[in-house]
Amino acid sequence: MRPRFRCPLDQRKTERLFRTVLILANLFLAIALSMYISRGLFSRYWADDYCFGTIFHEHGLFDGMRFFYQNVSNRFAAFFLVGLNELFGEAAIHFLPELMIMITVLIYMRVFQLLLQLIKFPQPWYIPLFLSQLMTYFMLWLAPNLFQSIFWRSGMVSYYAPIPWLGLSAILLFSGLLKGNTWLRSIGLAVAAFFSAGLSETFAALETGIWSVLMLGGLLFMTKKGRKPLLQGVLPALLGSLLAMAVMIISPGNSMRLATLEQASNPWQVIFLSLKYAASFSYHTLFGLPVPVLILFTTALILGYHLSGRAQLSLRNSDWRKIFAGSLLVGYLLLVCVAAPTAYGMLAYPEERAWMLGRFVTVFTLIISGFSVGVLSHAWMDRIVDTCWMSIIILLLLSVYPLKGAWTEWQQLPQWQVVAQAWDERNTSIHVQAKAGEKFLTVQAFDSIGTVAELTDDPNYWVNVCAATYYGVDEIIAVEGFHE
Repeated sequence: MRPRFRCPLDQRKTERLFRTVLILANLFLAIALSMYISRGLFSRYWADDYCFGTIFHEHGLFDGMRFFYQNVSNRFAAFFLVGLNELFGEAAIHFLPELMIMITVLIYMRVFQLLLQLIKFPQPWYIPLFLSQLMTYFMLWLAPNLFQSIFWRSGMVSYYAPIPWLGLSAILLFSGLLKGNTWLRSIGLAVAAFFSAGLSETFAALETGIWSVLMLGGLLFMTKKGRKPLLQGVLPALLGSLLAMAVMIISPGNSMRLATLEQASNPWQVIFLSLKYAASFSYHTLFGLPVPVLILFTTALILGYHLSGRAQLSLRNSDWRKIFAGSLLVGYLLLVCVAAPTAYGMLAYPEERAWMLGRFVTVFTLIISGFSVGVLSHAWMDRIVDTCWMSIIILLLLSVYPLKGAWTEWQQLPQWQVVAQAWDERNTSIHVQAKAGEKFLTVQAFDSIGTVAELTDDPNYWVNVCAATYYGVDEIIAVEGFHE
């Protein structure tokens, strides 16, 4: 059936306009992400960072990881990442958020590139780059607690760092599906899954849920020919995740922490609370953040609509309907996985920084579901108009939205610079006094940032104790309005 309206531009001009708009959209997203990267330069030590640093300085990297696992926490991989950061000195913490953001963009650019190849729909480099930057930007812009999730190292290693690690596992998995699985690739998948699951219980549950869903989906919906390579890739990853969970469960540090908390009395209680918390997070995402959610979904929709306009896709409309419905269902189930560890260990709603992983799930789900709807929209849109320049103009208008986040971060940069400068002055003063042999120090108190604990006037407060040990003194107290 011929469309009622025809585009005034020919196909060549339309494609040129589309390419230009996507390059501009990539530029806008890069500008927005550069603001978060700039803010990362003002990251400093807060709360648990002193404790991590103390263990590293006293025990080193590998023995410190053993000490941390046995006496503090089961998150063995989290300490390893912190220890690697500490190897480069105290100033290295300034560059960790920037590195993580850039790595996320690069890794997921490759993930989207391979994903498009898997469905036999390869695209030029600026399409995967756009999808990767879009995902990364909206994760940061919509983060429940941005400071704790990315700019506070102790929170970042457990709740943001797993995201690029998952992308690395996805690259290994997708490469195996395209080029054939090898023993080296299987070992890499198992090691990557094991290490990333050791970053936090929350991510271990999420990662295990992802591999389990992929395995179940392969068994139920794929032919024998397609199922075998998928299972060959997923099985090592699932075993790596399960092994890491077992290592964390038997950790002495984990036992000591759980001894102070109330755990769920039965599995049904965990399931009920996890379902409830996942539903609550979904509701507050959709109805509490309607504008960015709509913009993200519509952007992915228009991208799917335009890319599939003149392409012969290997997947049928029935397949895309399954992808749409499956992405929503799987997205919700993965949110249940994110909520489960806190529901079990504390009978509580997960903290905001833990929901950073939930935000990754919702953003990824919105991109996949929106893209699917865009492809499916041809069933009725082609009766009205052919793939036209109007969709490209709407995409351009939507791509300006990230500049709002860029402007917000730009306005806040002077504030973060002041905080970092004050911290540097206090840090220098403490080092000078400690080097001079002073053991009982009084320093300037700072306000808490992002609800992260700060030094107080109580020398026995845990942050003060960790900081005193970190600096090599007997006691530190922080007082409002103190000046040397």
